[in-house]
Amino acid sequence: MSTLSAPFSLKNDKGFSLVELMIVVAIIGVLAALAVPKFQSFQAKAKQSEAKSNLSHIYTLEQSYFGEHDAYAPLALTSPDSKVPVPPNQIGFDLQGRRRYQYSVTITGATFLATASATSNTVISSGCTFKDTFTINEQKQLRVLTNCVTGSTVAEDL
Repeated sequence: MSTLSAPFSLKNDKGFSLVELMIVVAIIGVLAALAVPKFQSFQAKAKQSEAKSNLSHIYTLEQSYFGEHDAYAPLALTSPDSKVPVPPNQIGFDLQGRRRYQYSVTITGATFLATASATSNTVISSGCTFKDTFTINEQKQLRVLTNCVTGSTVAEDL
C-alpha cells in the first residue's frame, strides 16, 4: 500500500494552488482599479498647476513690458510639438519641451487677457472628459473655464 500511495502524496509538495494564485490576482486587480483614477487625477492637477504657473509668469512679463513700452505685447505659442520652432516673442516667454497647453495673449486697448488652452483632454471625472482653459488678465484675476467635451462650460474664479 505504501508504494501506491507514495506518488500521490501531497505532504511534501511545495508551491501555491491555482485558487491561491487567482485570489492574489483578484486582489491586485481591485487595487489597480482603485489606484488608476487617483493617479489620473494627480496627473491632471500637475498639468493644471503648470498652466497656472506659466500664466502667472506671463502676467509678470506683460507688466514688465507695459512698464517699459506703455503697451502690452501680443503672444501666441500654439505649437504643441517641441520640434517645431516658435517665433520669438516680445516679452521673452519661452517653453522648453512638450507643451501641454497653448498659450496666447490678446490685447484690447490698455488691457490684456492671457489664455492657456489644453492641447488634449486633461481630467476624467464623473463620466465626463474635461478640456481646461485658464485665463489671467492685467489685474491678475485668474479664471478657469472647464469644458466638458460632451457638455457645457463652467467658469470659476480662482
